[in-house]
Amino acid sequence: MSDAPIVWMNGELVAADEVRVSPFDLGLAVGWGVFETMPSYEGEVFGFLRHYGRLKYSSSVLGIAVPSAEGLKKAVDEVIRANGFGSGRARVRLSLSGGENPLVGTGAGTCARGYVMVTAVEIPACPTTPVAKLVAVPFSHNEESGLSGCKTSSYGNHLRALRAAVAAGADEAVMTNTTGAVCEGAMSNLFIVKEGGVKTPSLESGCLPGVTRAVVLELCREHGIAAEEGHMTMAEVEAADEVFLTSSIREVQAACFHGADCDAGGEVTRLLAGWYQERIREELGR
Repeated sequence: MSDAPIVWMNGELVAADEVRVSPFDLGLAVGWGVFETMPSYEGEVFGFLRHYGRLKYSSSVLGIAVPSAEGLKKAVDEVIRANGFGSGRARVRLSLSGGENPLVGTGAGTCARGYVMVTAVEIPACPTTPVAKLVAVPFSHNEESGLSGCKTSSYGNHLRALRAAVAAGADEAVMTNTTGAVCEGAMSNLFIVKEGGVKTPSLESGCLPGVTRAVVLELCREHGIAAEEGHMTMAEVEAADEVFLTSSIREVQAACFHGADCDAGGEVTRLLAGWYQERIREELGR
């Protein structure tokens, strides 16, 4: 009997080492696919409908058919149970591909159908490093790209940026766009705090419309913290009182540039991290 993780693939639960993908599938062949990464706490996914909404948007841009929210939520729950992740934290990934279809598409108004896959892996309860070390990398994000704002399988540029950061002794890369403005981290959204106010690059910068990013901006409004989305320079990041990153898996994590003296996050970062945890407990009924 296989000890491989259990995966949901096109309506069935199968061992990961039994999954088969066609070599002609556009998701595999040219990265024509979309995905979402969601956190599971004690067997329950946080923010599923937010992630589903972004999945639908990304899929609409690529012309990929999306199953119903109810069907995908059921698949997610089945994978969590099948892998025994009813306690602790897990990272759940939902992937859709463009299928075995022509490069030019399937025709006006027709959505492509490929594989639909759900996977889950266990993750630590806390980040391995309480404060993420950042480094600027020379790889820019194209804010004018036809895929800007979509979470697609074409992730090579961001992955190269992350690997460059790790090779430099950091944990995360700070990426700019083609104009030189700060855009995002390789695997996260970036925020700064200056004189008690919060700022993050606007979506016009080309950054991904992060689910956690949106929740943090909501929390700022609810708790009376001034929050701005706008143009951000590297000089602003370097001069900030606090810097923090957001993503569904890292949640709200303090950050500083590699080599700087920062052993702990600032007050605003700690407040937002705590409020974010409260939001998780509220949604999941904890």
